[in-house]
Amino acid sequence: MTTKIDITDLTLSFTSLNDHQASTIVLLHGGLSCRLEWAEVVPFLSDYHILLPDLPSHSESRDIELKSIEDAATHVSRLIRAHAHGSRAHVVGLSMGGFIAQRFAIEHPSLVSSLFVSGAEPYRGLRLFIARQPRILYWAVWIILFLPDWLYWQYASWIGFRRHEALLVEMRRNCSQEMLRNEFASIVRYKLEDVTKIQARMLAVAGGKQDDVEATAVVGEALRSRKIKDYHSNDFSRAVVVKGALHAWNIQHPELFARGIRAWIEGTDLPHGFEDI
Repeated sequence: MTTKIDITDLTLSFTSLNDHQASTIVLLHGGLSCRLEWAEVVPFLSDYHILLPDLPSHSESRDIELKSIEDAATHVSRLIRAHAHGSRAHVVGLSMGGFIAQRFAIEHPSLVSSLFVSGAEPYRGLRLFIARQPRILYWAVWIILFLPDWLYWQYASWIGFRRHEALLVEMRRNCSQEMLRNEFASIVRYKLEDVTKIQARMLAVAGGKQDDVEATAVVGEALRSRKIKDYHSNDFSRAVVVKGALHAWNIQHPELFARGIRAWIEGTDLPHGFEDI
C-alpha cells in the first residue's frame, strides 16, 4: 500500500540546543552544506537557544525540494513559529542561508529580532554572469568536492579551512545540479531594492578574501537609507568586512564568527577584525 504525503506538510529537519535559554538564534547554512557547518560555532553561543535546520534539498531535509529561496524562507518561518522561543529569533545566514534569511525577514518581519548575514550581497558583474550558468557552477564545485581525499584536505588546509570530515561527506551527497540551478535562479533575482524592504536591524558581512566587498558596502548604504517605521534599525544597521576571511569563514574562524553574532545581538562593539565599510 502506498501512502501519499502532502509535501506542504513536510517540515525541515533540525537540531535544537540549549532549550532552557531565553532567546533563540537560527543558523542557516550555505548551499551544498548542512547544519554541521555550524558545529564549531555553537559552543561559543551556549547561553542562547539554537535552532540548526537542514535547508530544503540538503541532508536530512533532502525530501523537501529546494524550489526557490522564497519557498525556503517559508519553511524557515514555519520552523520559527513552531520552535523558536516566543516565535521570534535572531537569524544568522551564510551564503545561500544569508539570502534565505533576508527573504524571510522581508516576508515575515514580526518573526525577526535581528539579522546577521554573511556573503549574501546582491550579485553583480562576473558573479552575476557565473550564477546564471548553473552547469558551469556544478562542475566547478564537483571538481573540488570530489578531489581524492588527500588532495582535498591539502587544498582545504592551504586556503585556511579547519577539518570538517562529516560535513564533507554531506556536501558530496548534497551536490546536485538541479538544486544548484534552483538555488541560483532565485538568488539572481535578489536585488538591492529588496534590501530596502527589510525592516530588521541587519549586519551585512563580507569575507575579505572571497566576497564582493564593494557590493556589501552598497548594501550597508541601502540599509541606512531605508524608509521604514523603525528608524532605530536604520541607524544601527551596517556593513563590515572581515579581512582575511573566506566566503565560508564560519569554518575558518568559528570563534570569531560566534563572537560577531553575539556582539550584534547584544548591541555591543563588534570584535577586532570586523571593519566598517
